[in-house]
Amino acid sequence: MKPATALYAALAVVFTWPLVLGLTHDVPGDFGDPLLNAWILSWDATHLGRGWWSANIFHPHPLALAYSEHLLPQALQILPIYAVTRNPILCYNLLFLSTFVLSGLGAFLLARDLTGSREAAIVAGAAFAFAPYRVAATPHLQVLSSAWMPFALFGFRRYFARGAATQGHLTDRAATQGRPYLVGAAVAWWLQNLSCGYYLVFFSPVVAIYLAWELTTRSLWRDRRVLLQVGSACVVVAAATLPFLLPYLRLRELGFSPRSLAETMKFSADVYAYLTADPNGHVWGWLQAWPHPEGALFPGLTIVALAVAGVARALQASAEQPPGRAAGRLALQLTAVGAAALLTALLLGFPIHLAGLRIASFPRALAIVAIAAVAVLAASPLTRRALTRWLSTPTALFTLIALFAIAMSWGPEIHARGRMVAATSLYGFFYRHVPGFDGLRVPARFDMILTLALAMLAAAGVMALRTWLDLRTAAILATIAIVLESMAIPIPLNQNSTQYTQPGLAPLPASITPPPKVYDVVRTLPEDAAIVELPLGEPAFDVRYMFFSTVHWRRLVNGYSGGAPKDYEELDQALQDALARPERAWAALVRSRATHVIVHEAYYDGDRGERIAAWLRSRGAHQIATLDRDIVFEMR
Repeated sequence: MKPATALYAALAVVFTWPLVLGLTHDVPGDFGDPLLNAWILSWDATHLGRGWWSANIFHPHPLALAYSEHLLPQALQILPIYAVTRNPILCYNLLFLSTFVLSGLGAFLLARDLTGSREAAIVAGAAFAFAPYRVAATPHLQVLSSAWMPFALFGFRRYFARGAATQGHLTDRAATQGRPYLVGAAVAWWLQNLSCGYYLVFFSPVVAIYLAWELTTRSLWRDRRVLLQVGSACVVVAAATLPFLLPYLRLRELGFSPRSLAETMKFSADVYAYLTADPNGHVWGWLQAWPHPEGALFPGLTIVALAVAGVARALQASAEQPPGRAAGRLALQLTAVGAAALLTALLLGFPIHLAGLRIASFPRALAIVAIAAVAVLAASPLTRRALTRWLSTPTALFTLIALFAIAMSWGPEIHARGRMVAATSLYGFFYRHVPGFDGLRVPARFDMILTLALAMLAAAGVMALRTWLDLRTAAILATIAIVLESMAIPIPLNQNSTQYTQPGLAPLPASITPPPKVYDVVRTLPEDAAIVELPLGEPAFDVRYMFFSTVHWRRLVNGYSGGAPKDYEELDQALQDALARPERAWAALVRSRATHVIVHEAYYDGDRGERIAAWLRSRGAHQIATLDRDIVFEMR
């Protein structure tokens, strides 16, 4: 395990180059979500305990931390480093790098247990930790924090493996030996739930599928002890997760509505997202079938090829039949391939014309294929036995998980290049009937579940290659190919967009270090001070104010997160019109309960900043400090 950890650590440094050269001051990606997450980590590291949920943004509204991810497990990881350095950027970057190493290690352990091969496990770790999707997710630490998934499945796998699978029950000795693994699985699952709200909702069905598969293939459904232990683990995880959900439920009561279908569909994966790569990739960056927000989901050619090889080998092994049945087996295989090709063509938006028959409806074709498959299974005992054998393999399990993840990533409707392919989908059912799904807006993030499944299938693919290649050679070549395909070095650092939605704003500085000197003044203000920083309401500005608040931790009326109070937009609009409608803007400022105002004159175009400061003076605000065109006012 140590060599694998060292390998993934070295690959993480190379994969994210040149981040390692600027760990204390550079930010991977842009000055958006990384700064938000650095602020969250800093808040967690300094405010654990009572009042933790009421973070210092969006004053005076409560539970502001619950507007986004709370990142508690990640904060606990960096707590000692933050205590010593008080450097949010260093802590963020070390945590960012650790997501690659831990993800690789977790996938390595799971794949080694599934295949029995260290070489295949090395490839699986690389496929999960350095897949192309991680390049696209660079600015989203919570999305990268997926490492606990394979650790959870590994723990469950070892728990069941300790049982007497062939006897259909768990022996006393096996129960004792397996219990630590069950505890570890539960802890890993719980940590995954808390690390990312998306994976709390998206990964839990996968755990249910996995547990059902283990119980079925090992004939343990009648073993009361197993059911009690596994059920108890699930209940404990749910009970330990629930306290962290209550603040989010409370926000619903305070008026935070579910994500609308329109918003959810906007961030769903188009079918062509799987033929669209992140433009920063050196090998596949040109592959832009349908550029779209959260829509660069191309999984990489090497990973897919290995996965297909693994699936094909498992199907071949399961379909062995008595002599004389080869022709029938070949005909069935060709029919299955033809049905898969038909459904794929329809998903991609290509109608099929056969002998004057036009097939254009994907849902109808899917129903016909499903009915035909049931009929074949009902008529052929050999096919049923072959399917049963295949379903009992880990390859079949992760194939089904991969298909589930793809289907869910399409969201409430299925689209191909923006054109509707199906008006209903599997995700739509979950959105309407399963709690939690209506609170998430990016179904495309199911791609991380797909990435895990493909990593396990890639390990099976490496095992399938041993007929032609030495396992070590195959592993080396596959690992190099996977990393090179995904490589995007030098990765983008400190990206600073100046495309603002509000007019009249100047470009922000290209660096966030050191913090502006005005915050040394803010640090001397009373502990109960509440600050408005102007300009307000533009995300690029608000997230910087939040990040800089780690210097002083005074309350901010400003905020940027996954949501916002309803009156924040009203305050934003009123302050934008401060010069045209000064009375309305002043009344809104008073209602915000701010005690101090900071005007960043340099953040405005022309003389607008000076005019905003003059407006505050005319209303009686008392100027108490001026540093580098940053003016601090006390409200009266």
